Amino acid sequence: MKNLPIYVLAAGALCAWFPASAHHSFQAEYDQSKPLTLVGKITKVLTDNPHGWIYLDAKNSDGHVVNWALELPAPNVLRRNGFDRGIYETLESTGEDVTVTAYAAKDGSKHAWAGGLTRADGKTVIPLGGIPSRGQGNFGRGQQ
Repeated sequence: MKNLPIYVLAAGALCAWFPASAHHSFQAEYDQSKPLTLVGKITKVLTDNPHGWIYLDAKNSDGHVVNWALELPAPNVLRRNGFDRGIYETLESTGEDVTVTAYAAKDGSKHAWAGGLTRADGKTVIPLGGIPSRGQGNFGRGQQ
């Protein structure tokens, strides 16, 4: 019983450490010199803290569908810019084609930092995390 305060303190420190260790910087994971333009359908949306995710099915140049995981800013950042979970759920349920500008992951995996999303009407642009100047390769329009 004498050691109980020490165990409680250690457990609290460990719990505080986990979220901090899971967070990463943009520069550590994504390459600003590799912007992408992905065209496809949203299959799933998670608006979790500290970052949400959009999962997008986009065809590569061979016509094969590739599922991309696109990291989003925190939900409160998206809400402050006028976009709540409802808009992403609508896009997911309607199967509307969207264009997402993003920055590729440095490790070459199929995940990226979402910069902006344009709906099929071409007018509705949803700023997500900073729109890259121009997507190179245009995945879904010829890039593998």
